[in-house]
Parts: sequence; structure tokens; C-alpha cells
Amino acid sequence: MIEPKDVVIAILGSSAGLGGFVLVFLGVIIASYQSFQGAVPAQVVQPYRTAGGILLATFALCLSSVAICLFWLAGGGRADLYGVTVGLFVVLLFAVFAAAAWVTRMVLWR
Repeated sequence: MIEPKDVVIAILGSSAGLGGFVLVFLGVIIASYQSFQGAVPAQVVQPYRTAGGILLATFALCLSSVAICLFWLAGGGRADLYGVTVGLFVVLLFAVFAAAAWVTRMVLWR
């Protein structure tokens, strides 16, 4: 049987790692955005701003997951936070994949 503490520690490390992964994609979007000249119409750079906002929100989700794991570990393993921790991590997995797919599509197929 896997102990809840082991699961939360794994989620903590994975969430922090995924946060770094998201920052890589945010860096790609920022570099792409900065490659445009100052006189570019707003409609050209708007998708990059939108993607940057989505990536920043995904990074915040990663940090939220790390924080909840930390609270769970520091609080002695409260049962109500365990479910939140696991649920948030599942949402985080989908959010990171969606953000990565969106940025990859923007950069490679536009």
C-alpha cells in the first residue's frame, strides 16, 4: 500500500518540475513576442499576450499545488487537503499539456 505522504511528496516534486517546464514555454512566448517590431498591429501580437497569460496562470496553478502539498505535509496530513492535493494535480496535468500544445501550435504552425 502506498502511503499518502509518499503520494504528496511525489506530487510536490512533480508540480515543481512541471512549473519549470511551463516557464520554458513562457520564455519561448516572451522571446517570440519580443521579436516583433514596435509598429506591429495589436492583432498580430495579441495571441502571444493571450498565451503568455495562460502560461502564467498555469504556472500559478503549479505553485498552488506545491503550496497545498507543503501545507499538507506541515499540517500533519489532513484528510481534506489530501483530496484537494490529488485533484489539483490532475487538473495541473491537463493544464500543462494544454498550455504546451497551445504554445507549440503557435510557434511551429503559424
